[in-house]
Amino acid sequence: MMPTMRMPALLVVLAALALPACGSATGPAPADPGEATPTDHVSLDEGLVGRGLLMQDSPGAAVELCLGPSASSYPPQCGGPTLEGDFSWDQVEAQVEGDVTWTEEPYWVVGRYDPDDGSQGSFTLVRAPSTDPPAGWTAPEPTSVQFPQLCEDPTADVPEVDQVARTAGAGGMTEEQALMELVRTLDGYVSSWVSDGGPTFNVVVSRDPEGARSSIRTVFSGPLCVEQRDLPTEVDVRAAQQALLDRDDLRMTELSSGVSGLLDVGVVVADTVTVEAIHDTVGDWLTPQQVVVRGELQPLRQGS
Repeated sequence: MMPTMRMPALLVVLAALALPACGSATGPAPADPGEATPTDHVSLDEGLVGRGLLMQDSPGAAVELCLGPSASSYPPQCGGPTLEGDFSWDQVEAQVEGDVTWTEEPYWVVGRYDPDDGSQGSFTLVRAPSTDPPAGWTAPEPTSVQFPQLCEDPTADVPEVDQVARTAGAGGMTEEQALMELVRTLDGYVSSWVSDGGPTFNVVVSRDPEGARSSIRTVFSGPLCVEQRDLPTEVDVRAAQQALLDRDDLRMTELSSGVSGLLDVGVVVADTVTVEAIHDTVGDWLTPQQVVVRGELQPLRQGS
């Protein structure tokens, strides 16, 4: 991460088994299961707006616009398009550590993106960076990702089990360990999580939910919900993720799959060429409706 031109910090979250009690997490809203969010194709000819940290590795290096996640180190590790246009560190609140200069707070930027200018492209400012979004442009609100309980009575089929005692002692932990080993071997396994507030374990499969429940009950007697949804299996999602990771031309910032069961791909700009390349790459495993592509830079529409 030390050379002047760095790859953006790529957050990769494989379809995860969420066994610990999970609270709400802040992040992009998951798509409604089974219904992908339409991708807003962006033209590179229009003005774009985005938000990120500004980073300079050394006094002689280019300033970079860090889009997407940043490693939580000091200084942070991140990268992205080089920043072009009229910019001075006097325009922002900056931190300096050794040779590194950066902003701890993300800034809104408005300008044009050139994907062919350097390994990560360049972003040419047409306005000074600001802590506020552009006037007339509504920034998307952070969304709380929920971990819902999928059924009303998660222990209806185990009436003799004392759930309080089971989840409080070592026996419950032993069951959870066995569950971790079993759940990904289920036919059509999609994803799983612990409900907000716990302790219900929720499992989504693409086929045979009763068979999945029966298998789980051989090792786990705790609160359990199993639901069938028309979603890609975790095996297929992982294969699609790896195929995308094997490419170096998509300028991805995030690659994840969770509660929604869909593949969520963050890119610098969701232009038509990039979106089509993503769908072509994952086409052996996922349909376009099973992939959500999000651009870090969004169109600055007329009136903004």
